[in-house]
Amino acid sequence: MKHLNLLPALILCATGCGKFGDGVVREIDFPEHDPKIAVTFMARPLADSLVARAHSSAGILDSIGSKRIKEAVYTLEHATGNSITWGGEADWVEGLGHVLTDVELEDGNWTLTVEAPEFEAVTAEQVMPPQIDSVGIYAYSYATAIEDEFVEENEENTYLSRTIDFSLTLPNRPDAADYFLVRAQKIFNWEDFEEDEDEDEEVKFGGYVVLNPRVEDDPRIVWNQLCRGYLIQDINPVEALNGLPFQLFQEAWGPELEAISAEPIVIEVCAISAEMARYYDRLDLIQNTGNGPLSAEPLLAYSNISSGYGCFGLYTSSILPLTFE
Repeated sequence: MKHLNLLPALILCATGCGKFGDGVVREIDFPEHDPKIAVTFMARPLADSLVARAHSSAGILDSIGSKRIKEAVYTLEHATGNSITWGGEADWVEGLGHVLTDVELEDGNWTLTVEAPEFEAVTAEQVMPPQIDSVGIYAYSYATAIEDEFVEENEENTYLSRTIDFSLTLPNRPDAADYFLVRAQKIFNWEDFEEDEDEDEEVKFGGYVVLNPRVEDDPRIVWNQLCRGYLIQDINPVEALNGLPFQLFQEAWGPELEAISAEPIVIEVCAISAEMARYYDRLDLIQNTGNGPLSAEPLLAYSNISSGYGCFGLYTSSILPLTFE
């Protein structure tokens, strides 16, 4: 008899849910979106080529989405008045963007202006970070030691693996907050393990390096998937970036042990502008929001462009080749 009392309750529940649903469903009119220029340009002082990308922003209901602006013209102007202009169809490279060649940028303040037909011009400002190097007034230092090494040789091929202790100290300015990016140049790639179709083909050189912090979840060292490296922030006035502990794992193969043993492990150390660091940090968080709660507020991409879309960043870099006998 108790079970019979459930029937009226279920009917009442279904009726109530129906009314509840009718009461909360509303059609929302999204405001029309005015397309603006979205720019991404990351530059360093010296480079054979740099790529700038300009797109049109798109609204949430835009079925076409964002489009490349091939007619975009870029102007970099230094505080002294020196300027560089490129872009348009002449500098457009399909699949890349607008390419600026033979780059030489001086220290100091730079302003980027981007113009395109039927769009309002956008601007952004940046200060070139100090030139980071292993010598000089803004220098890093490091120490290395081989922890383990394994060699396997046969008539056709030689295989080498190493585990290396790598300690890195980054420069510190007492009057400014500094941001860095550290990454290995030749990282793991599945294509290196694809079998050759021609069995008689000569054995080729190959290999990769994995760079990992020794301390799990070290708050000073944050992996960034887009940069393929670790973003590091200085904390003033604490000397927090002395002796950062890393571990390198190297695998290499080829026909001769002497040759693959002499191949250097290449680490890139960059000093990056704060805006560049915030941009990549926020994009990485956006890509990894799937693990957060459903009720979390949506993350918005960081931008220092006047339109609110994209980023203009500056960085200096130094290549650190590690060799072992």
